Amino acid sequence: MPRRSNGSDSPERSGEELWEDRARLLKLIAHPARLLILESLSDKSQCVKDLNSLVPLPQPYLSQHISALRRANLVASHSNGSLRCYYVTRPTLVRSLVRLLRKEHPVRLRDRDQVVREAQRQNAAPKKPTRGKVRARK
Repeated sequence: MPRRSNGSDSPERSGEELWEDRARLLKLIAHPARLLILESLSDKSQCVKDLNSLVPLPQPYLSQHISALRRANLVASHSNGSLRCYYVTRPTLVRSLVRLLRKEHPVRLRDRDQVVREAQRQNAAPKKPTRGKVRARK
């Protein structure tokens, strides 16, 4: 049976709680073996033996990493006898992440004066009205 969303993006959660959940997810993913597993599963489902040939780890270590990804609700599996095949449960997230990490992201240092001018322009710009209730003055 497919796992349900853990509700981490529900409207009742504060912005800070959502970012904490996302930081925990990134921390869990931030391991070379887990990134390789997610990359291998991003295009198609894979059975354990196929994953084992793609990810250069002893099978017990591979199983531990897959288990962590399952607990995070990023992958799930289906079995057919002794055959266990895994698939990504959040394909949009995983594909976007894999695409982002494959690209080069060069460092772009800027001149101090340029940064200061930009910050000053931001502070001098007219403030946009805030959303929400506006109190009438008496």
